[in-house]
Amino acid sequence: MKRLWVALGLGFLLATAAWAGDIEGAVTVDVGKLPPRAKNTNPDMKKNQGQYKKSDLTKAKSGGEGGAEKLDERENVIVYITKDADGAKLKATPTTRDILQENREFKAHVTPVVLGSTIRFVNKDSFFHHIYSPDSSKLNVPQHSTHVERKPDRLGKFELFCDIHPLMNGYLYVVPNDFVIVAKGGKFVLKGVPAGTYTVEAWHPRVKAKSSKVTVPASGKATVNFSL
Repeated sequence: MKRLWVALGLGFLLATAAWAGDIEGAVTVDVGKLPPRAKNTNPDMKKNQGQYKKSDLTKAKSGGEGGAEKLDERENVIVYITKDADGAKLKATPTTRDILQENREFKAHVTPVVLGSTIRFVNKDSFFHHIYSPDSSKLNVPQHSTHVERKPDRLGKFELFCDIHPLMNGYLYVVPNDFVIVAKGGKFVLKGVPAGTYTVEAWHPRVKAKSSKVTVPASGKATVNFSL
């Protein structure tokens, strides 16, 4: 009997694996139409800077701070399956993701996470950072020198700044399920998507997101491309 259950279990796993495909494609970004990067407009920034040592402020003004400017803006595009249609049935696995502050930059510039995940802000610099998000005060981290954990409680964009290094800028983007990827080199593959019909969205922090309906076959692949 035990062997029978094992055989049935293996058969179910194989059948489930067979009823899944991949979504692949490419993204392009019209760099000439991108607006300038956002700047920190927190009205409390000067007051917050007053908490720091003069030596830290000197370092902040010495140059080099910024928002991880990429030569390839396609790598700031997050591609994911929304919760529409069959997307509502997809699994969401919360994890812990690190967002580094290093050389007065957020690394990476865009970080996707599944809803319910924990964000660990890790300061790799030898001086303080003071994280400020205009999208949620729950992500604010006053004066930290090591690491601090926060947990976003909704889907969508959370912009990140530092109140001591005003040009530091990054983005946290919360998605509804495990099928998400950053388009490295403008290419992406969402692997092992259960057969069904989905809405796939491509999001970039400085242009309007675009979405497309995609039907994933029981095996094989579906292709969708985005031009932002």
